[in-house]
Amino acid sequence: MNILKRQVFLWAAFCCFCFPVVVNAAAPPLRLLLIPMKSPTRMYKDFLPLKHYLEQQLRRPLLLKVARRNSEIAALFRQKKIDIAFVCPTLYCTLTKALPMSPLVKLRLNGRDYYRSVLVVRDDSKIRRTAELFGKTMVYGRYKCPGSGLLPRIMLQRVGLTNDKFFEVVKLGNDESALLAVMARMFDVTGVPEMAARSFIGKGLRVIRYSEAIPQYLFTARSGLGTALIGRIKAAMLALNQASNRQNIIGGLEKGVDGFSPALDSDYDIVRVLSESLKRRDGGAVFRPGEHTLVVEPLYYDADIFGRLKPLLTSLRLKTGRNYHLRVPGSMAAFMELAEHGRGDLFLREAGLVVSLGKPPLEDLGTLALLPPELNVGLIITNSSSGVKNLADLRGRKIGIPFRLSEGGYKAQTRWLRQRGVSLDSARLISLGTCEHVLMSVYRGKVAAGYVTLDTLQRLRDDIISRRIVILGRTPPLSDWLLSASKTVPDFVKNKVKKILKGR
Repeated sequence: MNILKRQVFLWAAFCCFCFPVVVNAAAPPLRLLLIPMKSPTRMYKDFLPLKHYLEQQLRRPLLLKVARRNSEIAALFRQKKIDIAFVCPTLYCTLTKALPMSPLVKLRLNGRDYYRSVLVVRDDSKIRRTAELFGKTMVYGRYKCPGSGLLPRIMLQRVGLTNDKFFEVVKLGNDESALLAVMARMFDVTGVPEMAARSFIGKGLRVIRYSEAIPQYLFTARSGLGTALIGRIKAAMLALNQASNRQNIIGGLEKGVDGFSPALDSDYDIVRVLSESLKRRDGGAVFRPGEHTLVVEPLYYDADIFGRLKPLLTSLRLKTGRNYHLRVPGSMAAFMELAEHGRGDLFLREAGLVVSLGKPPLEDLGTLALLPPELNVGLIITNSSSGVKNLADLRGRKIGIPFRLSEGGYKAQTRWLRQRGVSLDSARLISLGTCEHVLMSVYRGKVAAGYVTLDTLQRLRDDIISRRIVILGRTPPLSDWLLSASKTVPDFVKNKVKKILKGR
């Protein structure tokens, strides 16, 4: 390139970035805040083309700022010092607990607007399943990010593994560093976003577990901007999907970004469920003011319940116009208290679970097949090394159950035993809360036997060595679950729900 051509090129580039649009100087600027994923200079540079694009489309100035820390973003929204923010899924859910937010769009990477995390070990590691990680060493990368903190912790918690169950836990703050540390034999396992691990898989590392999928990072606006302006911002961002130069505008946001997808608040319910499942919830589920809720008996792991009920939640939103959020209380006692006092909208429980007529009483709307029919069977299980060879050997032994009120986790097995003349009055029953906790307690030899459902055993088969679990008995198929409504639910919603349950 000769000197003249180079001068022309530089002047054109300067005009493109410094004088890209004509905006209405009298219009108040919109303020866009970015979470600090990289250095402020790098973040500003990567988002600058999008800033110019939005200014052009909206015909008003846009101020770009990088937050110093995530914890300050809620206060800035509350003080109306920012209008739009680019945030991670967990931060968005935190914001919605206290502030009225309007989700705009979520990132689309390589055609997908969701992502998973993976637990990875060395290729030559003897570790094949999640349950084998007890007593091993764990290294985290970006611990505060969902893909490197929340999702790996959920995969581990599913089999009863918390950070204190490892021999050593270290947080490095960088995913690549965590992966390299495992390759260098400094640690046994790490958990990172699938995309971060992709270039390492088959080249020294391998995957032992994939997480639930959650939606991508998103842009969100404070609801006070008004529906008209929020609609214009959202439309402008979605229009980029058809722009021939979209890679020049958004390609630098993150590797692989090729567009945006509409973001709904309900998309992030899975993140709320997963986040809440990591906390100890001695009381009832926490409700946001004015939200509609589906409260579920806590027999199973929260994320699995959400996966089963996602079609129902979607149908409820489409048919009733209401967004029902899933809430799973931390204990059976908490669920019973919520149900008996009608604190919630809809309630889902085992058909055999009797809820007393509190104030106000619940109205039963119909039944729902929460589990596949072939897996909706109660089991009595033991560990192959427990010394229990038959049902008679259970007398006087510790038996894990979810709770005594459960049909599939206690009542069905008890009836089945009595029909065969087996009395376990001398057995010591240990209430463990969920079927998953019971299974893992049997697997680790903490109890001699346990009552679970066949569905539980199937869902955790890739986390454990299946041959260690011996089935001592199977009950007949269990009844479907019962969906009920509190007194505050309008009749039109109840009628819609009844039609959904009947498959109309």
